[in-house]
Amino acid sequence: MTSKTCVNEREPESPLMVAALMLSALLLLAMGLMLQSPVRAEDNAVIDQPLPNGSFSDGLAQWQVELAAATAPAPRVEVINGAARIERGSAFLAGLAQSFEAPEGLVALRLKLVESPLLTADGSFVPDAFDVHLSSESGLARSTTIRPGASAAANQAAVPAGFNLGDGVTLVGNVLRIPVAGVTEGERLTLSMALVGAGRDTASSVTIDDVVMEVLRKRPPANPDRFNACGLLRDRFDDERLAPRVPRCWTRQIADTGQQVCLGGVDGECPVPGRPGQDAEFGVDALAALGELPKLGAGPAGFDYSKLDASGELLPDDAPSWRCVVDNRSGLIWEVKLDDPGHIRHFAHTYSWRQDDPAVDGGSAGPSDGGLCEGSPCDTSGFVDRVNLDGLCGASDWRLPSRTELATLIHAGTSSPAMAIEFFPNTGGQVWTWTPAAANSGLAWRVDMDTGEIALDDKAGALRVRLVREIR
Repeated sequence: MTSKTCVNEREPESPLMVAALMLSALLLLAMGLMLQSPVRAEDNAVIDQPLPNGSFSDGLAQWQVELAAATAPAPRVEVINGAARIERGSAFLAGLAQSFEAPEGLVALRLKLVESPLLTADGSFVPDAFDVHLSSESGLARSTTIRPGASAAANQAAVPAGFNLGDGVTLVGNVLRIPVAGVTEGERLTLSMALVGAGRDTASSVTIDDVVMEVLRKRPPANPDRFNACGLLRDRFDDERLAPRVPRCWTRQIADTGQQVCLGGVDGECPVPGRPGQDAEFGVDALAALGELPKLGAGPAGFDYSKLDASGELLPDDAPSWRCVVDNRSGLIWEVKLDDPGHIRHFAHTYSWRQDDPAVDGGSAGPSDGGLCEGSPCDTSGFVDRVNLDGLCGASDWRLPSRTELATLIHAGTSSPAMAIEFFPNTGGQVWTWTPAAANSGLAWRVDMDTGEIALDDKAGALRVRLVREIR
């Protein structure tokens, strides 16, 4: 018996094919390394933390106004359209300053020049200048300066004209950023911004807004006991992980209440002496009030929402039109109602409660077509079927929310409606949940979206509906 060696003959590979195969191999290797390498707990994230009243929303509270003696025209510092405007007039100095304690991890300060310095000068007088200083409690500079022996981190001079910046200080567009190195937590610092010059130069001005601190936040060490099935930390660091903008699984994180005001407080004081342990002192709402809550999207207080278009794709937070909203904390996607009486999803349409599955109807399916609506049977089952047929936001698995799920939309810091209307317009009223009553087969739970009240109602009642689905 003779043996044969089988040879698989083929055309020689072209250089292009060889390159493609090598690229594929490299991609597979990289993917394997990514899967084997967990997210490092020691990685850091820089977040923005507003300086107290850095947006000037409370006028000049927290700021010290510095005005030198002058004749007419007098210097002025005032808040106009939510920004601080400094006018030097005939004074030698006009400016703002704030002393603050450095938070842990302070790496930079940033401010916006809403109106760039407008400087005037006369050859027989000292030229105008705009100076920005960051100094220690002893008065020494705590950032790089425009030159040796100087104290300003940034300076714009009228003669010769130009913006002078210390090492590492940047001016991109109208945003001035001053890096800070070597400060310790609790160190007392002073930020001052001033127009200086001779008395005859009377037109100098500058407008400032959005003064923030950039703070380096260290992630906590990995602890498997604190991870859920989605691989996300169950604490304040959830949103700082390098996760996709839309979670890929249902995290079941409970929303906070939205309450950011302490009972008995004066001028927003919280906590209130003698009244400890109030809701506004704790949770993501409290972090949001301090400017320490990073969000994947936007929303009031601790709420974190993102808008979706008709295909279910993410939109910018300021998109003027959207069809659904994803809750980045709960992992739920919500229907957005319309103000159009002829449309199937008009906000004021009402429906009787009906569930066609006897395993979950609480002992009674409920009446059919018991509400007032357009475009579908006026009961919850018929409405759900029709919306799924239409494929709202590219999905066909819409349903009624449970009592607990619908309650996550309640914003206890507002009322009528008690919801984030900037994401959920055309809202309010009493809304059905799919949760039937345990003790009475003719009743089901509903939520009043104007007051936040959760109560039972007759299944024959004509109430509103807002559908939900889970992220898949």
